[in-house]
Amino acid sequence: MNDTAYLAIPHIETHPIPSVILEEIETFETEAMRTLAGDISTDLFKPFRLQYGIYGQRQPGVQMVRIKIPFGGITANQLRRVAELADRYATGVGHVTTRQDIQMHFVELKDVPTIMRGLAEVGLTTREACANTVRNVTACHLAGVCQGEVFDVTPYAKTVAYHLLRNPLNQSLPRKFKIAFSGCAHDCALTPIHDIGLLAVKRADGVIGFRMVAGGGLGSTPRIAQLLREFTPMDELIPSIEAVIKVFDTLGNRKNRNKARMKFVIDKLGFEEFKRRWEAAYTAMGHVLPNNRSIALLAYQDAPPALIMPTRNGTANGNGNGNGTHPIGHETPFDMWRRTNVVRQKQDGYVTAAIKLFMGDITSQQLLFVADLAERYSNGNLRTTINQNLVIRWIPADRISYLYEDLASHGLADPGAELVEDIIACPGTDTCGLGITSSKGLARALAEVFPAGRVPEDLAGVDIKISGCHNSCAQHHISTIGLHGVGKRIGEHVAPHYELHLGGSVNGAAKIGQMIVKLPAKAVPAALSHLIDVYRRDRQANEGLPKFIVRTGKTKLKDELIPYTIVPSYEEDSTFYYDWEGEDEFILEDLGPGECAGGALEMIENGILEADQELYQAKLLVEKHQYSVSVNKSYRAVLAAAKALLVTEGLEPSTDSETFTEFDSRIAQKGIVPSIYRDLTKKVGDLGPKETSPESAREKMTFAKGFVEACRAATDQMGKDLKLAAVKEEQLPSAPAPVPVDVQPVAPASTGAPVYDLRGVACPMNYVKTKLKLEMMDAGEKLEVWLDAGEPIKNVPMSLKNDGHKVLIQEALEAEASHYRILVEKVEG
Repeated sequence: MNDTAYLAIPHIETHPIPSVILEEIETFETEAMRTLAGDISTDLFKPFRLQYGIYGQRQPGVQMVRIKIPFGGITANQLRRVAELADRYATGVGHVTTRQDIQMHFVELKDVPTIMRGLAEVGLTTREACANTVRNVTACHLAGVCQGEVFDVTPYAKTVAYHLLRNPLNQSLPRKFKIAFSGCAHDCALTPIHDIGLLAVKRADGVIGFRMVAGGGLGSTPRIAQLLREFTPMDELIPSIEAVIKVFDTLGNRKNRNKARMKFVIDKLGFEEFKRRWEAAYTAMGHVLPNNRSIALLAYQDAPPALIMPTRNGTANGNGNGNGTHPIGHETPFDMWRRTNVVRQKQDGYVTAAIKLFMGDITSQQLLFVADLAERYSNGNLRTTINQNLVIRWIPADRISYLYEDLASHGLADPGAELVEDIIACPGTDTCGLGITSSKGLARALAEVFPAGRVPEDLAGVDIKISGCHNSCAQHHISTIGLHGVGKRIGEHVAPHYELHLGGSVNGAAKIGQMIVKLPAKAVPAALSHLIDVYRRDRQANEGLPKFIVRTGKTKLKDELIPYTIVPSYEEDSTFYYDWEGEDEFILEDLGPGECAGGALEMIENGILEADQELYQAKLLVEKHQYSVSVNKSYRAVLAAAKALLVTEGLEPSTDSETFTEFDSRIAQKGIVPSIYRDLTKKVGDLGPKETSPESAREKMTFAKGFVEACRAATDQMGKDLKLAAVKEEQLPSAPAPVPVDVQPVAPASTGAPVYDLRGVACPMNYVKTKLKLEMMDAGEKLEVWLDAGEPIKNVPMSLKNDGHKVLIQEALEAEASHYRILVEKVEG
């Protein structure tokens, strides 16, 4: 709650709350008070709370309130109420999200029902802004005024949003469901990354409708939506959407939250079968029967103000047309803002102005002021954008300079809205319980690399998005430069890192960016500066950064950035072990057990990264004529990559010789890498002290690089099940992998199952070994596994459950409880 004196709030027009909504809020209030009184547990209350758009924060005892803003449309009157509530019950700051919602943070649970009533009085709600429901329906913020649109999608987005709100069809879906509308081919609303994406189209006969795609989504497993209907007539819009939701509701995975989105249904069925199921649902729901009814669109009042408006001095003003012409180097602040933040509308004489909000944040006082400006210069309507900004539309072009002066007086006239310097970042560790890194802190650091309004034209069309974890709330997968936070253990410490994704886009053919390299957080600004320098050094004529990334390719870009992946030890430079703006050393919060598979994947990724770093040093040493040392680095690269793949076999060889022997029998002989990489011991050769020629050093480096790339290719095709597939090179003879030997120590009471003694084996290798053992067993067979206390007994059983197996027994092996046993029953996946 905000402890400062409350703001003076202008009159807010309110309406009686409909009885059904009032009853809904009273129900929430009753359950919230019971939770606070301890009558029901917070775990029991959680799904109920989420259904009402209320999230828990990483800070205990406070909530995040998410206000649903369909298509981003909000009035000045509504904005004043949001400002009032944020000031009185939250931190005095509103946060615009990438789904066009507005959030308030640090709200006490006891105050939430009061907030809900205040919102309902002005026609706003938090209902279904969270949970396993249809989330906020988004649309382009220029819908209705865009020069290139086919038609205004606003009334369709509004109608669909309110049709689905509180709709029984969508109250308990397997997972969240997202819908977006775009009015032109530029696709501002990013339809390809949604469960349902709807793009305005017009047939040759002039009839308008929507191109409908389905199955998109980001998160840890990004997918681009596929074409479901080339043309959806307006009267079939809602039935088509309902049928998709019905298929998802019926077939979605309700057992494994990590596999519950609709994209996984499509992965499992195949798109053609999914489409057949959709057609069957469409018929079963009665939508094919003629009803002679057209779609009943909800009204949306957005009439323009008169073009002839007095200025504050009572005279007309011709200054400002939304098309600045001054060179960047000689621009006034107004010219710069007008060039980057003002867009001409398709209606002559009007412009739209974007108010750039740094990472979506705006104070209550600023919200009140913007509401006044929307009424003073326009028709009182505003839109939020998916890039976390606000826009005022229908501004007479000859009034734009006065609007700028007013915005500047309240710190709201920053240039660069919706451009590369307008960096998108989720809340990260500031408030989010799932955040790993401070995405906002990194965004502030990058503001020096990409200064507002002063970024050269060669970066036009480039965007930067930062997520604090893999869930992609900032949509990093589809940005030119995308980053998501991870942690990496280095010795006894953990350093914040970001995975760098390059080349994502939605314009034209939608594309998920490629993960290039994992960078320590403190090296990200320098790495991106170097990336831009490389682009300007090596680009072709008239080549933008997105095309340069595609032409250059992952391997060359990775080679350029490898130097920035190196992390000094804690003793050498402890700053690498502190997050941006962090006062304490970085740690990974305990986000729950059952992450053994993720730990194994991280071991593999780190092994490949180590190989890349060794190769980078080998290359530098060759250039410095230190050929013998270069050969050693090439050798170390081969060793690191080989060890990385052996993690999938549950092995951590203690010697180089053992590594190469096991790699040959378990990996190479199975055809997982090309046959030239069999018998590594002979091919890597003797590394004893002797003279090495330049040719030999380069030859060994080339071999090592090919080997590392082969190992990387194998891991790129590997899922979280850690299974490697053979390359399609030739039919290779396979050697059966040795079966781990069961140890049969004396058990306290026999379960009758074979015993696998993994005492002394740390996470995640204990999980990998158990997983491999179970793969050699038939469904229904049981395995008794012995584990150490602590992380092993905490993580391994949960990970096995996540894989779908049954854990029948979990108990201590001795009175001291320093070791445990579990009895696992294999379930066929």
